[in-house]
Parts: sequence; C-alpha cells; structure tokens
Amino acid sequence: MASSPLSFRALFFGATLSIIVASYSAFAGLKVGGVYWPIVTTSLVSLFFLLSLGKTSKQEVSIMQTAGSSGGLLAAGIIFTIPAALMLGISISYMQILIISLVGGILGIIFSYPLRKQLIEREKLPCADGAAAAAVIEAGDAGGKKATTLMYSFGLGAIFSIARDYAHAIPSYANLESLKISAGKIFSVGSSFSLIPLAGGYLIGPRFTTAWFLGAIFTYFVIIPYAITGGMFALKGEVVSAIARPLGVGIVLGAAIVYFLQKGLPMMGRLIDDWGSARTGRMSGIALIVCAGVLSIAFGFSLALSVLAIVGAFAMAYIGARATAEMNVDPMEIFAMLIMIIAKMFLGFEALPLIVLACVVTIAAGMAGDMMQDLKAGFLLGTKLEHQIIAQVVGMAAASLAIGAIVLSIQATYGIGTLDFPAPQAVAIKELVSGQGLESMLEYGMLIGGGLTAIIWFLKPKLGMIAIAFGIGMYVPIELSLPLFIGGLIRLYFDRTKRTEKGRLIAAGAIAGEGLAGVAFALIGFAGILFN
Repeated sequence: MASSPLSFRALFFGATLSIIVASYSAFAGLKVGGVYWPIVTTSLVSLFFLLSLGKTSKQEVSIMQTAGSSGGLLAAGIIFTIPAALMLGISISYMQILIISLVGGILGIIFSYPLRKQLIEREKLPCADGAAAAAVIEAGDAGGKKATTLMYSFGLGAIFSIARDYAHAIPSYANLESLKISAGKIFSVGSSFSLIPLAGGYLIGPRFTTAWFLGAIFTYFVIIPYAITGGMFALKGEVVSAIARPLGVGIVLGAAIVYFLQKGLPMMGRLIDDWGSARTGRMSGIALIVCAGVLSIAFGFSLALSVLAIVGAFAMAYIGARATAEMNVDPMEIFAMLIMIIAKMFLGFEALPLIVLACVVTIAAGMAGDMMQDLKAGFLLGTKLEHQIIAQVVGMAAASLAIGAIVLSIQATYGIGTLDFPAPQAVAIKELVSGQGLESMLEYGMLIGGGLTAIIWFLKPKLGMIAIAFGIGMYVPIELSLPLFIGGLIRLYFDRTKRTEKGRLIAAGAIAGEGLAGVAFALIGFAGILFN
C-alpha cells in the first residue's frame, strides 16, 4: 500500500530539498543573473528518492516536488534585491532577511493559490515546466537513467568547484594572497572560471543569451571605444559605471514599463474577476494584516508603504502567475522595479525601505510563478490543491530559514557585486535606489528600452522581452556574457539533434553541484571569519 500523499517524509525531504535548491540557486543566480525553474530537477530527485524508499505514489512524489522547488524562486527574490543594500553599505541582518523572506513568501502564496481554477482548469494555460514535471513523474524513470545522468553531472560540478576553490588547481581572478590572511579565508577564492554560466546559457536558451551577448558587445566595442577615443574616460571600468550601466538599467526599466502596459494592464480586469469569484478565506485576510504589521514594526514602514507593499505584491503575484503560465518566464525583479519607481516618485522613501519593498514584491511574484508550475503538475497528476498549498508553505519556510545565512556567507567570503558574483539585477536595483533623480543616461535608456520593446512586440510578440536581456548584457562583465552565449549555442545544437532533455539534466546537475560546493565553502569561510 502506498504512503499517504501528504506524508511526513514527503514534507521533511521536500523541505530539505528546498534548502538545497535555494543554496545552489542563490550561488548560481548571483553569478549569472538568473535562476532557472527547478521543477523538472526536483521532480526527478523526488521520484528517484521516494521510489528507493518504496510504497509511494505519484501524488506523494508531487508533494515532495512541490515543497522542494519553492526554494529556488524564493532565493531568486532575495538575491535579485538584498545585495543592493550590501553594495550600498547598508547593514542587513540574518533576522531581517528571514522576516522579508517569510512575508514575501506568504503574500505570494496567498495571492496566487486561488488562481488554479481560472488559469489551469478553465483557461488550460500551458505552464510548460509544470507539464514537463508531470510527464517525468507520470512516466517514472525506467532503470534510473535520468537520475544517473543528473548525479554524474552533479558530481562533475562539485569536483570542479573543489578543484578551483579548495585545491586551487584552476586559475582565479581573485587575489591569491588572500589565502594568507586567515584560516577562515581558505575557501574565499572565487573564480570567473565556472561551469555555471555555460550551463546557465544552455538552460536560458539561444534567444535570450544572444540578446544578452549583443548588449555586452555594444558596450565593449561601441560605447567604450567611443568614450575613450573622445578623451572622456581613461579606464574601461569608468566608462561602464558612468555610461553603460545607467544606460543598460534604463533600457531594462523602459522595457519593463512597456511590458507592464502591454501585458500587465490588460490582466487587471481578469484579476478583479478571478478574485471576485475566489474564496480566499478569513485566514488570508488575517495573514495580510499580520504581514503589514510585521513590515511596519521590523522596518519602520509607514501605512502608505505597507499598503503599497501589499497591493504591489497582490498585483505582481497575479501578473507573475499569468506570465509564467503563458510564457514560462517570470520577470519578477522587473515587477519590483515598477513598484519602486511608483514608491520613489510619490512617496520618496529611503534606501532600505525601498529595497525591502522591492524584495517583498519580487518574492511574491516569484513564488506565484513557482506555484503555477507546481499546481499545473499537481492538477495533471491528481494531487489535492490543499495538500500542495501545505507543501508550498513548508518548502518556503525551510528555504527562508536558510537563505539569509547563504547570502551573508557569500558576501563575506567571496563578495557580491564583483567580477565573480556580478549580481546584475541587484546592481539595477541599487542604481534605481541610489540615484537622486533619473540621470540623463538612465532617461535615454528608458526611452530606448521602451521603444525597442514596443517595436519588437509589434513585429513578434514572443520576442517582447529581448530588450530586457540586451540591457542587462550592457552592464554585466563580458567575461560572464561570453560563456552564457556559448551555452546558448550548445542548446541550439542539442535542440536540433533532439537531445534537449538530456542536456537539460546535465546542465541542471552541473549548476547544482558547483553551486552547493560553493555555498559549502562560503559557509566554512564565513564561520572562520566569525571565529577568528
């Protein structure tokens, strides 16, 4: 007889898997500026693990997978925003990160769980990765071939990280003299030589990695030579800081605004209809009041900012859920930037409240997108909605407990906002927060990004987010953009030779292996710093 779907083991091991996914997602996301849908990977791990324990069912596998995948998007919400505070020299504690994570996660779950009936059952939106995960669980893993491929690539990623960061067998851009400072810094040497951008480029695909790389090409072969030959700047880095970064951030913001006008506003009517027919329950209302109160007490939010945080999370969770269901893309940090622009223009808050606001909205939008993937898989597998909600809450809470320690350890041991960990989304948030107004380059970028997005969307709607990738590429180091582009080309080859799924498993395993090893080194290094 199969175990109950909502079993203790499914929730416990799902929560553990969520922490693992959050760990490698944070590490990889800070490197390449993106977190990949973990649902197919967590489905395969859950299937293999529970089958090995025996007496399981596809619904129990779905519960473990639902809990396990939630860590990836929660980690994304944190790493896309919180490093902006660190780069601005603002101190932020583990407890503050924990509170932000829980508030954003709860809001994302509350605002998106009533949407399954409308988006998945009635409209039958695709939720591509969720459908793929259901297919993996439904079919099983005959002979364990897929799990074996995943484990081999995981080992490769871990060995690579050990060889680079512990054995120092692979060269690093970091200063090797740092090894002599203290025993706690033995794991502190990061390196731009990494499998993660290559594997990440494969998972992102050729379309966006090409746009990203073209943005880098434009900066390094057009903007920088023009500025230097004109006698404006002596150093490449100064050109990037003064021109390419605000211009690129402006392009991202302009593209985001047009995206919202084209995709977000038309959804508002549906949002009202969906929520008018949904029964959210009294507990949801109480949870919203508690979340607003926690933000007010922990971060000094005024009533206006608390309301904006709740309303922003509500609107962007819905848009994130629908964008994920329709396009399999959740531009969560872009939603945060829109809410930040509103807050800064009309309410004018200081840096930390703005970053906290951005983080809450980003997490809510990310969790909503993750839920749509999970709920699609659960719907196809016959898993109870209420069981999946419990699993999502458990996985979110587990990842929330871990993510603060992970991010602070990476910051202390490797540094964030560096060549090794450029954190491009957080850089964009920092630029938006720190500017006293919209400087000319940022304004030009917004006009360019908005115009490009409008034109592209008119010609080919499916390519509408290309301008966002181009803008990010403008201010991310080309040392990162090149391997991403190569990874995208490898994906193109695998697509044409019909080996996409095998390549996806290899790429996901390599990211998990290197990311987890990197986090382990960061935690050990951070502990050494604390106790020396």
